Amino acid sequence: MDFSLIPVLNYHKIELKGDIGITARQPDDFFRDMEYLSEQGFTPVTFRSVGESEVFPDKPVMITFDDGYASVYEHAFSVLSRFGFKAVVFMPASYIGKTNDWDVQFGKKKYRHLSKEQLVSLSAAGHEIAAHGMKHRPFTLFNSKALKAELEESRDILEHITGNPVRSLCYPFGRFNARVIEAVKAAGYQYAMASLYLGAAPAEERNLALRRFNVYRFDSVRIIKKKLKADFNSLVAYRDWLLQLGGRATPLYQHLTNAP
Repeated sequence: MDFSLIPVLNYHKIELKGDIGITARQPDDFFRDMEYLSEQGFTPVTFRSVGESEVFPDKPVMITFDDGYASVYEHAFSVLSRFGFKAVVFMPASYIGKTNDWDVQFGKKKYRHLSKEQLVSLSAAGHEIAAHGMKHRPFTLFNSKALKAELEESRDILEHITGNPVRSLCYPFGRFNARVIEAVKAAGYQYAMASLYLGAAPAEERNLALRRFNVYRFDSVRIIKKKLKADFNSLVAYRDWLLQLGGRATPLYQHLTNAP
């Protein structure tokens, strides 16, 4: 299946608590997003659900959550259930049940990741739990041996917890190259999420470099509507590309501090 044909909306935290990061979406705004998708007749899909049916619905969309924050369970789960929606959650396996020490911290504010029990509940409800590496470090920085371990260990941990096969992943910070794609294929992954413009893949590998739009704290329904067109040459795409430049702070922080 060619997943490059469908729009993808990507979330991070669904959070009441104040956050300096612009990817934290307020729960009420998230509800309105999902309500709009329902009113417009969109059907959220996952890699697993489409793989099992081998057909896309008439108006498919994919809802993803990067980093596997506990707020996905605490605030998004009930909303998704209300509308009968399924999502894909990308979980960094070393941080299950822990706080986000890998991230740039302002004011020593930390956020907890999903626990094993929460991952089990989400998976049992039909949401796809997918890989996001072990420690949320860019795959491009690993040598071949370390990258192989990163891909296989994170997959095995999540499969053991959920009892379901893990065949999809998200590149930390959207970073990949040809060597990373080959390692991802060798590890048995079939799909991988990238970013707007970070890197490129040949046409035959487009399912391993899928592009998507982040949903930001200040995005209106009008902006969501534009993102659902999946036009990566639009003004809103250029705006988001500029916003994503701020994401370079965390890998730099990791490098300078040798963060775990």
